[in-house]
Amino acid sequence: MEVVQVSFPGRHVAALGLALSALAFCACNNDPSKTPPKFRLEGSLGQVMDVGYDVARIDLTAADVSLTFVRLKPVGSPGADDGGAVGMSEDYPVKIGYRLLGDPVGGRVDLAALDMNGAQRGTISRNVANDPRNTLPLILRGTLYFDRPLDPNAVVGGDFHITFENGIEAASGRTVFSKSFSATVQP
Repeated sequence: MEVVQVSFPGRHVAALGLALSALAFCACNNDPSKTPPKFRLEGSLGQVMDVGYDVARIDLTAADVSLTFVRLKPVGSPGADDGGAVGMSEDYPVKIGYRLLGDPVGGRVDLAALDMNGAQRGTISRNVANDPRNTLPLILRGTLYFDRPLDPNAVVGGDFHITFENGIEAASGRTVFSKSFSATVQP
């Protein structure tokens, strides 16, 4: 019996391995729960927690205005506490609130400003499934700007920049910002 030895040049083996790896990656990446967010906020906060989002919303009441960055996740995806429901669930990686105190909405506001009782007018929070970090440190410096009036259903652009106070929490001393966001004012 004669033994026939088959050998592939190194580059063919490498190409075959690369092709198989790409195929495996594509097969795993069809999971809708692993779809990357459409947008990401900037700053060092993203080094300690996910600040990716898919849409942004503005809610306006007589008392306050809030800008919420929303991460949409298919129901049934890891971390979704949905009881087997069908549709989409939402995480809120960053929510910025500002108490109006009778001031009109418009222009640039100072998120670190204090009211007459010494409480900060701006707040920042988050609500992400299976992440206990819902409250973030006080704002050391921060501004929020909307480029047009907050009319119902309007798409409004703007920017914000926040630096957190130093402390022992994960977000302490970090920054989060957007040079340009687009958000829909909720009716």
